[in-house]
This record gives sequence, C-alpha cells and structure tokens, in this order.
Amino acid sequence: MRKKVRFLLAGLLVADVLLIGYLMYDYIQNKIPDSVLTYVGEKQELDLPAFFKTEQSVPALHVQNQDGSFSMKSNRLGSYEVSVRLFGVLPVKRMDVKVVKRKKIFPSGEPIGIYVETNGLLVLDTTEVPAKDGLTYAPGENLLKPGDYILEWNQKKVATIQSLNREIQGTKDKKVTVLIRRNGEKIKIAMRPVLSSDGTYKIGTWVREDTQGIGTLTYVTKTGEFGTLGHGITDVDTGTLLNLHGGELFQTQIVDIMKGEKGNPGELQGYINMIAKNTIGKIKKNTEQGVFGEMKQERVSAYSGKAYEVGRKQEIEAGKAYLYANLEGRARMYEIEIEDIKINARDNKSMEIRVTDKKLLKLTGGIVQGMSGSPIIQNDKIVGAVTHVFVDDPTRGYGIFIEEMLVQ
Repeated sequence: MRKKVRFLLAGLLVADVLLIGYLMYDYIQNKIPDSVLTYVGEKQELDLPAFFKTEQSVPALHVQNQDGSFSMKSNRLGSYEVSVRLFGVLPVKRMDVKVVKRKKIFPSGEPIGIYVETNGLLVLDTTEVPAKDGLTYAPGENLLKPGDYILEWNQKKVATIQSLNREIQGTKDKKVTVLIRRNGEKIKIAMRPVLSSDGTYKIGTWVREDTQGIGTLTYVTKTGEFGTLGHGITDVDTGTLLNLHGGELFQTQIVDIMKGEKGNPGELQGYINMIAKNTIGKIKKNTEQGVFGEMKQERVSAYSGKAYEVGRKQEIEAGKAYLYANLEGRARMYEIEIEDIKINARDNKSMEIRVTDKKLLKLTGGIVQGMSGSPIIQNDKIVGAVTHVFVDDPTRGYGIFIEEMLVQ
C-alpha cells in the first residue's frame, strides 16, 4: 500500500514538474519578446516576472532589474542583445534590442495598382511537347522546377517570354547552357529544344515574366519611402515569393466591391491604367513583410495631413482599434477589434482582428481581397496593417506589426 502511495506521489510530482516546465516554456516563447524596438534616449519598460533576470551585451545599453520591474535605455542607435536568465542563472532566451529614433509616418489607405517585373523568367511548370517525329518529349522535366528563374539562354540574358522564344528558335535543336536561379543560388544546366509538331522549337516549360494586382498603400514617410500590402507578392501558381527586377505603383480606380461571404472573401474590383501620368512610385523590394519603394516627389507633397507616431508591438492592446481605408472616395476610420496579439509571430500574422464597424460590414462584408495593407490605428498611433482575411469568416483576419514593415 505504501509503495503504491509513494508511486502515486512520485507520479504526481513528475506530472507537476512537467506541467510547470510546459507553462514556463509557453511563457518564454509567447510572452517574452524575441525582439524589442526602443527609442534612443528613452527608457523602455517591459513586464517580466521577478524570477527572470537580464544582462546586456554591451555597456551602450543600460538594463535594470529592480523590484520585479525590467527596463532598458540607450543613448546610442544600434542593435544590441539582452540575455534573459531564469533566477539570474539559467539562460532561457536572447532578446534582440533595436534602438532607433522616434518616427512619424503618414497612413494612406489608398487603393493602388501594383505592377512588378520578375528578375528572370519564373518557371511555373514543365510539360510534354508533341514532336515533329510523332513522338512526345519533355525537355524541361527533371531539369527545371516550379519556382526556378531562367536568367540566360546560351549566355544571353532573357528578360521576357518573347526574348526567350527568340533565343530558343535561334539555337534550334542544339544542346545549350541555361543559367537559372534556384532558391537564391545560380545554377547552370544543359537543355536541348524539341522541334514540335507545329514546326517551332520548344522546351516544354511554362514561364511568367510579370504580374499585376490591386492592394492598399499602408504608409508614406516624409522622405517619400512607402510600404504596402504587409505581405509579399507571390506567384499564384507556385506560391513562391517573386524575385523582382523592378515594378511600379499606379493610381487605380475601384469600380465595384464584391462583398465577402463565408467561403468567399470577396474583392475590390478595379482597373489599372498603366500610363506614365498615373505612376505613383517605384517598387524596390518585395519581402515577406510587404512591398517597399520610393514615392514620386510630386506625390509626397499630397500627404500633408496628420502624421502618426509608430506604435510598437509592446504598446498594442487587445480591444478597440481602427482600420483606415479609402473605399468611398475618401479615407476614413472604420472600427475594428484587436482580438489576439502574437508578440513573437515570425510571419505576417501578428494580430487577429475583427471588423465591428456596421458601415464597413454593410459595404464590404468585412475584409476583402485588395484591402491588404490597410493601416491599423490604435491610441492615435499606427500599429499595423491588414494582411489576410479568414476564408470561413470575412469579418475576421490577420494584421502585421507596423514595426516589422518599417525595419525592411
């Protein structure tokens, strides 16, 4: 009997230890930030339990642990590292600290047309070619993969489908060297075109050279830098982030709004007239956190209204916030609710939001395609941007922290 009791107590003790360990791990992963943005010369306080202690990597960053509170301050711009230790002994996490100047930016909310050119020709897939000799060949199979970029054909750069086809017809059925980029690495492969049944030479490969769509401009800085979408531009067929050669933003005209419904997120419907006078700016970067570039100077002067301070992720609260969008001819605030904050989210889904504004629900049904990039305002600060909509509930979606966009 005593052995059974001891065994039971031992089991309960092990279970308690495992539960405490799990809760501690969950707290460390979800409550202690992986990174913190702080302002030069200003004290930044974080809520850490007393049993966590910290130490800084360099004297330039002054860290204090006192009476259960944690604060840091630096008079020097830069990136630093703070070690978080359990009871001041066991290292459990390293926190990256970025010290920056305070910044104000202009929220936009304007629908925009986005046109991008890929850096090389994006491979979508390979296929078989019915040949002149009556047989079927697949010259690209096992050589090219979806997501590859064709950069050169027989040592000649190819930037368009037309130029690639011209080079293929010129080399005929000779084996040639093809330079491709796969997962960021340049690779040379050998390919031989096939004379197809229609009398032209083919390599049995579907490729794409550019793409376009509608999104929402998130912000513009006083110096003309812009950020939009809050997520990267990916290829609709391969799902890969497009490697850009360049691109432009254009004014767009929204002609209709398809309301979101369960199973159908809806969309902003419009057209992009890609002429010079409609150009807003040049696209420089396409990242997982958004699309970035430089606004034309004559467009920057149009942003003369209120500039908002940047709200850091540690300042965001669950509760009322506003989505800023131009859906009715002028930009206005629509009420939303921030339902969840994922302080260590490693993607562009840092916040869960829900549309509560009756007018917006009547107008769009919630969040629709094309609203990606709409700024999120809380406590008179710009804190994020809309990135995704829940397919099964268009009133809800995700947002990204604005600081994640600004560090790009």
